[in-house]
Amino acid sequence: MRDKTLAALKKHGAVYFHAVGGAAVSQAVAVKEVLDVFLLEELGVPEAFWIIRVEDFPVVVTMDSYGDSLHDVIREKSSKIADELIG
Repeated sequence: MRDKTLAALKKHGAVYFHAVGGAAVSQAVAVKEVLDVFLLEELGVPEAFWIIRVEDFPVVVTMDSYGDSLHDVIREKSSKIADELIG
């Protein structure tokens, strides 16, 4: 999930969520309405594409529709610190 994912998110105005493990109940309660779902049969429930309405959704957007990736930011910062520590 790198450049192709970011390009698709930008093209479709979508975001990628990351959530704390074990917080499924908190996330499920925050979903107020399922508006649509795509590729459910092909991908299964966890990997399908969901359009949902939420309130106080306890997740972090790690890839956005502007092409930004928190994964890349963390990787760059971590690599810089590792290089400084290791020499």
